[in-house]
Amino acid sequence: MLAEWLQALHDWQAAALLRRSLYAYPLLNATHIFSLTLLIGAILPADLRMLGLFPSIAAAPFLRLMARISAIGLALAVVTGFLLFSVQPLEYAYNAAFLTKVSLVALGAANAIFIRLSSGWQKATAGGAISPRLKAGAALSLVIWIAALIAGRWIAFL
Repeated sequence: MLAEWLQALHDWQAAALLRRSLYAYPLLNATHIFSLTLLIGAILPADLRMLGLFPSIAAAPFLRLMARISAIGLALAVVTGFLLFSVQPLEYAYNAAFLTKVSLVALGAANAIFIRLSSGWQKATAGGAISPRLKAGAALSLVIWIAALIAGRWIAFL
């Protein structure tokens, strides 16, 4: 069943267009990289701020802004990533680095949701202190997202 779905995705007209076009795939790939820049570029400073770096920056408005930017980056990364996956789904589905990356992205997104639904996040974004639990979530976030980036780079080499 999985193989049939992957083959159907491979045969999808959008995937075929991406494989044929001189410009579509490179532009999509660049858009994916841009989305990762938004995602990681917002998560990294937010996590570092929660861990106590940059104390001169007010945490509450900064964290709210970085959360919005990272959410946009994640949404764009998921859409562009799916389209990139559609070009070679049978190969990517069995690539250990790809599977690791997808798992880490899911874990990172779940961690971000957990953080944003926590009372610690509510307090921090209302101007309160950053709790030890929120700091632990930020440290975990750093590890997950950096690992996802590394796994993503490894896809081409496995």
